[in-house]
Amino acid sequence: MFSFIKMLQNFLRNLKKNKGLWFTTLSVISILGISFSMYILMTMTQNVSKEVYITMSETYETSLKNRINKKEENFKKLVASIYANNNILTAMEQNNINAVESIVNTYNENFLKAGFNELSMKFYPSSNQINQYRNSINSVITNKTKVFGVEVLNDGIFVILVEPILKDDNLIGVVEIKESIHTLKAEFEKDNSIFVFLLDEKMMGKLSLKAKTGKYRDVVNEYKVEEKKYDGNFFGKLISNGKEGFKKLEDKGYLVDDTYYKTYKKISDINGATIGLAILGEQVEGSGAFVNIVDKMTKTVTTVALGLVISILLFMF
Repeated sequence: MFSFIKMLQNFLRNLKKNKGLWFTTLSVISILGISFSMYILMTMTQNVSKEVYITMSETYETSLKNRINKKEENFKKLVASIYANNNILTAMEQNNINAVESIVNTYNENFLKAGFNELSMKFYPSSNQINQYRNSINSVITNKTKVFGVEVLNDGIFVILVEPILKDDNLIGVVEIKESIHTLKAEFEKDNSIFVFLLDEKMMGKLSLKAKTGKYRDVVNEYKVEEKKYDGNFFGKLISNGKEGFKKLEDKGYLVDDTYYKTYKKISDINGATIGLAILGEQVEGSGAFVNIVDKMTKTVTTVALGLVISILLFMF
């Protein structure tokens, strides 16, 4: 070990005698050191950026879940108001359909007056033949348990609660409360975020001709969007990115371009079948956009670290 150190010292001493070779060697070592340090720094900052984008994707997913759960809470409050209304309970118990529908219509009129244009209530009497109803309604009648989730119906895609109305453990009817899934767009906009729902083409058959004719546009990979409901610039980027860009979105869980940050969440219906995608994101423009904040932070860290690396290398030699 001592001999090796002595040999290294002799080598450096002889090297210093040759000024040209000495400075060339220092330059090469410096360049290699800076290059290696920059590689490490760039890799680290890229990994940090990636982690931030993944975290934001998870944040958006949580936000979507919370907003849908909030709808369930609000729907339950409407159900509670039904239990507090003796008139409608008596009418249900007596199977007085006209009286029940009159009260339900009043609810729907009040929704419209309050500006909830996409919110509605409907009553299903349990005394009728259950094969008159769709599966989700029949399931609630049979099992006396609520159903909540997303469902593609004849007139659109809805977040829906189907609640059994019980009296002394006897089923006296079923109430359906539903609100268009597209209302989530306005809720995300309050946080300067973007929401777009893409419907899987295989679910188009469940929509009536009136609900789908001339309204849906192809996006990518068999997904369609109800064009007039959303900002064309946002889903237009998905179209322009094509299948390759969409695959990157699916593989990474997010996609960042010069205009938008995008992430996605698969949407399943009340039966567990995937019916489409929620595309979530925000604009890159603006100093408050988190993409710009991440970019500025990584650039600042890289610049400062590079300065330190150069200073250390110069000091060493």
